[in-house]
Amino acid sequence: MLTNFVLTFSIYAFAGWVMETIYRSITQRRLVNPGFLAGPFLPIYGFFSIMVIWTSGLLGNVNWLWQFAWFVFLSTLLEYFAGWYFERFFHLQLWDYHSVPFNLHGRIALPFSLLWGVLGLLFYQIVNPAVQVQMQLIPSPVRAIFAVILTAYVIWDLIHSTLLLRRLEHFVSVFQERYERLELPTFYIACSPFYRLLHTYPKMRHTVHEKMALLYAKQEALEHFLKQQRKKFYNPDGENDSHSLD
Repeated sequence: MLTNFVLTFSIYAFAGWVMETIYRSITQRRLVNPGFLAGPFLPIYGFFSIMVIWTSGLLGNVNWLWQFAWFVFLSTLLEYFAGWYFERFFHLQLWDYHSVPFNLHGRIALPFSLLWGVLGLLFYQIVNPAVQVQMQLIPSPVRAIFAVILTAYVIWDLIHSTLLLRRLEHFVSVFQERYERLELPTFYIACSPFYRLLHTYPKMRHTVHEKMALLYAKQEALEHFLKQQRKKFYNPDGENDSHSLD
């Protein structure tokens, strides 16, 4: 049971990663590794598939329209919670649906929820039955070994990526609040561990760059103020004439 759970989760998390890679690479016109994990897995797809399987007992005697509505509800709930989780614990908005019609807090939007419902129908009626048959053809010891390897890897990747997000949060706060002057080369070197995340999630990139732009604006204002004060101080005709110090 646990072995099948791990393998099912991993298969669909990987399948979701493939779909997102294709979609984001096309829309951004470059190769993109999606997701906050470094490896080729998107957990939200894995969790969605498990939720569909676990609730499949409720769907046996209902028509496809009710099944579709249920998948829309599950996916909407999952996506909203995931968006809230990253905003609450990492102060990062990994996606933003504010420009999409019928959105709620920018975390979910009706068009994408309907798309999830279609994916759920395809998964439940066509894809998963075929995958489960093929998976049962793999000898049990081999499945168990794969499950152990995948579990260890995903746990490592989850810890590694979570710590990286924490470092990104700290990076933004430090460069915004503690430094009065930043050299651009220093900024890019310090930012290098986060390049993949910043390029994958434009909203995150906007958030970071927006804060840095505010910081640079404050620096420029301060430098302009000091420059004006120096001009007044060294102006022989001004009130702050240097000879007045004699």
